[in-house]
Amino acid sequence: MFDRSTRSLWHALTGEPVLGPLVGSGKALELLPVTVTTWEEWTAEHPETLTIAFNTGFQRPYIKPGQPGAAYTAYFKEAELMFPVFELNPLLDAKTPIYALRVPGESKAYPIDIVAEERVINDVFDSRNIVVVGDPDARSARVYERFGHVFSPGPDARTLIDNESGRAWRVTEERLQPVGTPGSNETTLEQFPERLPGHQAFWFGWTNFYPDTELYTGAE
Repeated sequence: MFDRSTRSLWHALTGEPVLGPLVGSGKALELLPVTVTTWEEWTAEHPETLTIAFNTGFQRPYIKPGQPGAAYTAYFKEAELMFPVFELNPLLDAKTPIYALRVPGESKAYPIDIVAEERVINDVFDSRNIVVVGDPDARSARVYERFGHVFSPGPDARTLIDNESGRAWRVTEERLQPVGTPGSNETTLEQFPERLPGHQAFWFGWTNFYPDTELYTGAE
């Protein structure tokens, strides 16, 4: 992607400019959380959502993924890559979808299949206690700081259960929030576990830029 003001080309996985006047400037894009979801789940949470018209005026229309003519349908189904890469990491198939976290000098990848199966992964990354929350229907992951909490799956993908207290927590896009109205002796909303930014990518793409990535292989 490029910005229109300087025409600099930006790398999607590192957030750094790789071509144009901003190369070497030390600038980098802020890493934000990514939300992959279904239309059903999204509109249940945001019923007033508007969409862009299906009649785009361009040659490629909006088509449901998996149907003939949809963008990248054939590419997602085949093992071949559309461009050469420096090296393929043999720990996973090249096009295995992963959710990855990164900080300077450290990164970790969670295969979406494992996240969807386990639904809740209590882990440690960058010396922080985190919880990875999977959505089996949307095939997605969300990551939050969990501080001293240890969570288990709740009755649905948007609910976690605190193992110690048994209290239910709601999974929102911004943070984890205990179900119910906080009392006067509880933590404030600002102190609830916040969501951490990350990437959803193919294994081959991620590991070519972060070859030392730690791989989560499932609960022991």
